[in-house]
Amino acid sequence: MLNFLPNKLKNKVLKLGIDKVYEIRIRSGRPVEILFNGDKLLLEKYVISKAEVDEIVLTACKRSIYSFDEQIKQGFITSDCGERIGLAGEIVTKNGKVSAIKDFNSLCIRIPHQIIGVSNIFFKKVYKGGSVLIISPPAVGKTTFLRDLTRELSSSLSKNVVVVDERNEIACVTGDTAFDLGLYTDVLTYADKSFGLNQALRTLNPEVVIVDELVSIEDVNAVIKAIFGGVSVIATAHSSSIESLFMRDFAMPIKNSKPFDYYVVIETKNKSRNYRYFDRDFVEICF
Repeated sequence: MLNFLPNKLKNKVLKLGIDKVYEIRIRSGRPVEILFNGDKLLLEKYVISKAEVDEIVLTACKRSIYSFDEQIKQGFITSDCGERIGLAGEIVTKNGKVSAIKDFNSLCIRIPHQIIGVSNIFFKKVYKGGSVLIISPPAVGKTTFLRDLTRELSSSLSKNVVVVDERNEIACVTGDTAFDLGLYTDVLTYADKSFGLNQALRTLNPEVVIVDELVSIEDVNAVIKAIFGGVSVIATAHSSSIESLFMRDFAMPIKNSKPFDYYVVIETKNKSRNYRYFDRDFVEICF
């Protein structure tokens, strides 16, 4: 993991404990910032140059920027071990669309985690089947919860599950290796939600489809279409609460049509995570 980083920085991060590192921010000419165990840690001795930023990107692209062109146009690179590297730099457009990102000046590296059992309470005490929307701010554990719930649905309930893994962040497929998503799980890597959902329904006969990060009306409409077509969907969205999610235009169809049977809201309090569960009418489930 983190094989694209300079060895000195990589070793520092690994020494901290990769299981407690969730995000690394690298800005040209400034100290490296790490989201570590819920706190921001500034590594004042680790100042990365512009040349080193370029080398990190090139290494993550296996020395071939061209082969990662489509990912770069979307503003990210996914490395071999599933780390997502968000890119900041000069945006080049052509005919109103992004054609390239170049002259990279900063990187936001998200570290994937697998925590077996993190969805246990929800899965064993709340979930009775159906669709679920997992909500939290960035870097609070949505995808980790999603990953574990996927494993439970596939292995414990023997469901045929299809993961639409748009950025290779859920399964983190590297050759023949990946996170444990269960015995009966198939993965569509780098498929966008609309294509992936359609492909899954037409050819893979899933009982459950997994998607990460609903961010647009197109994403939401594709998910609603799948749910009303008879397939359960487990999805995530960035927000601090159900109420704040519904203040965003793209989420209004969710509020109006109520396609999800459950909502999981993940919060942080005193550096620990708090999980709250709601039914399809947005009423909190207490037990």
